[in-house]
Amino acid sequence: MTLAIPQGSVNSLRFRSSKPIVTLKNTRNYGATKNTPKENARFKFDIVADFSDLVDWNTKQIFTYVYVELDDVFGSDDNKSNKLVVWDKILTEKDKMYINYKNLKSKYSIWDYDPELHGRTGHFKLGYNIQPYVGPLSFGEVDLNNTFTFPATKV
Repeated sequence: MTLAIPQGSVNSLRFRSSKPIVTLKNTRNYGATKNTPKENARFKFDIVADFSDLVDWNTKQIFTYVYVELDDVFGSDDNKSNKLVVWDKILTEKDKMYINYKNLKSKYSIWDYDPELHGRTGHFKLGYNIQPYVGPLSFGEVDLNNTFTFPATKV
């Protein structure tokens, strides 16, 4: 028996982000150590995406997420990057595989090993995981073509 993996694409994708809001926190919850301030960021963005082409008879749900990709600040030779999820949603109803949000606040704030985010650049990507009733999971991502620089001033 051969299981087909949906080969569609994400349709009518639009994404717009405002500038990130950077704040200083003196708490271990944001990765700070020894009460040293560590910057973390939250985002607001608009997103419209249609996932209906990714659905077939075997699709149970689609896990969608927006993440920020930051370049490695430690200068490793492997060109590594950090992928930090800022928002996610599980789409379960086959007739509601469309998301349309305006001025959506990120669910999660982000921070990095480096205590400072200001001046660094990053870009947004949309990831998805198609979870079938039977068979392997399939993953995909879409570059949202939205590069930004964290502001130098802290809010």
